[in-house]
Amino acid sequence: MGTGEGTRGGARDHGRPMRVRLREGRSRLAGLSSYLGTLAIPVLIIVAVGHRAGLLDATSTYAAMALGFALAAASVIAALAAFVAIWRDGSRGTGTALRGLFIGLAILVMPAIGAWDVVTLPRLTDISTDPSNPPLFVAALRDRRPGDAPIVEPDTAEAALQRQAYPDIVPRHYPVSAARVYLEARNIVDQRGWRVLTDSAPSDDDPSGSIEAVAQTLVFGFRQDVAIRVVPEGDGTRVDMRSAARGGAHDLGSDAERVRHFFGDLDNALQGVTGS
Repeated sequence: MGTGEGTRGGARDHGRPMRVRLREGRSRLAGLSSYLGTLAIPVLIIVAVGHRAGLLDATSTYAAMALGFALAAASVIAALAAFVAIWRDGSRGTGTALRGLFIGLAILVMPAIGAWDVVTLPRLTDISTDPSNPPLFVAALRDRRPGDAPIVEPDTAEAALQRQAYPDIVPRHYPVSAARVYLEARNIVDQRGWRVLTDSAPSDDDPSGSIEAVAQTLVFGFRQDVAIRVVPEGDGTRVDMRSAARGGAHDLGSDAERVRHFFGDLDNALQGVTGS
């Protein structure tokens, strides 16, 4: 009896379906992707702060930037590989991989735009509303550091490239006095936070005015010299502007954008003004 019951009990136990719990592994690639993308953020922040503070020269800044962008690219690659492994093996980590992917892609937007500008815009580092007679850099020559690119007056070929790529970069004429135009131009320079190297307001002895200043790009703070010339002309005042990058072989269109934005502000400041 005991034996039979045991056998029947054993048979019943044997007949029960066995529950097997499969342990899902977490994708290591997903974790790596998130880690690399997150690591790229402080690297690029340190580069931006260090260069703006003058702690990093141009060469070190470019190298550190390349490291940050390489980490972001590796984050995207690791995320894509993680998705393949997750789909194939059923591993966990989709959310982690997505986080690494989004962080990496967001960071790579900046070099992607830069690459597009390199392809579509001419290789220029010095833009002027008057390429044949640009405003002169005098104080900028003394302020530039040994590692900065030398100031070279634009040649005929560069002037032709500029006119073709940026036909809107031309002198402005305002029907007001040079003193009034200079005042508004200097206010815009101050509002934009440009570091003024030297300035000369129009006077009875010299009716023209000039401003030399140093601007910085938005994120990494690359320095660009600015020269503004204010000269009486006919029944009003002519304004010329020049912007030149201190480093690199391509300004990525930033000099032209700076000139556009400056004149946009000056147009707004002098809109409707007809007196002195």
